[in-house]
Amino acid sequence: MKLKSLDGKVVKIVSNRYTVKCGDKSYKAFARGKLRLQGDIYVGDNVKIVFERGEAVIDEVKPRINSLIRPFVANVDSALIVVAKEPEPDMLLIDKIIINCHLEGITPVLVYNKSDLATDAEINALFKPYEDYIDCIKVSAYTKTGLNELGQYIKDKVVCFAGQSAVGKTSLLNAILDLNLKTDGLSEKIKRGKNTTRHVEIYEAFDGMVMDTCGFSMLSIVSIDENDLRYYYEDFLPLQEGCRFNSCTHTEEPDCAVKKAVEKGALDKARYDRYIAIFEEIKEHRRRQYD
Repeated sequence: MKLKSLDGKVVKIVSNRYTVKCGDKSYKAFARGKLRLQGDIYVGDNVKIVFERGEAVIDEVKPRINSLIRPFVANVDSALIVVAKEPEPDMLLIDKIIINCHLEGITPVLVYNKSDLATDAEINALFKPYEDYIDCIKVSAYTKTGLNELGQYIKDKVVCFAGQSAVGKTSLLNAILDLNLKTDGLSEKIKRGKNTTRHVEIYEAFDGMVMDTCGFSMLSIVSIDENDLRYYYEDFLPLQEGCRFNSCTHTEEPDCAVKKAVEKGALDKARYDRYIAIFEEIKEHRRRQYD
């Protein structure tokens, strides 16, 4: 007898048990062993489920548009990169997330949460190196300001919150959905966030879908060559024609237009320094692979 099948999206994973949303209904499902052997199933995966002996079983995982690791999510349209005054923003992490977004065809949006605790000058200083190339918005989960503007980046999309712990990703989700998800504040001793989200889950909001993800403090970039890193910096691209060498990586080469722009203050020096750090990190990773 032919098994009934439904197409759906994985919206939650806990201990190898998958919640799959098919239209207006959700099913708790297991995955076939062969699928687990072929690779992990991510929240956001589009799947086909069948019913065997009264239980839902994931029978097929559809091809992914894209995927991210840490958090493990798939088929993301946009990443809402959340920062706040505290914990102190990890700008290197922000740059790595933006690069990975560009690699995966995901639209990055920089979201300054807890804006009620920061001055406009502080917020604008953080936005300045990015605002010509990606959208930047300020919100406050506490005062609920800016949430409707945030909703415009969620409407008709699958979006992922990303960023450090304790920047307020879960609090933003609470404010959007009026949920009572568990949150913790900052550790007063080390001023770092306590990671309270233990799994990835998708919620519906603003006619779109929002992934609540674990906070994280590291993100590796290993899937590109260091010589190609320059192509993921939109503010570098217009200057490259002014470099002496077409292959200029904007690191050690002479007569580099990007380095000259940094010296003149036309490009943000701190962001350029992070570019060099990421360049060296990728280079070192490649070197270790072949040692």
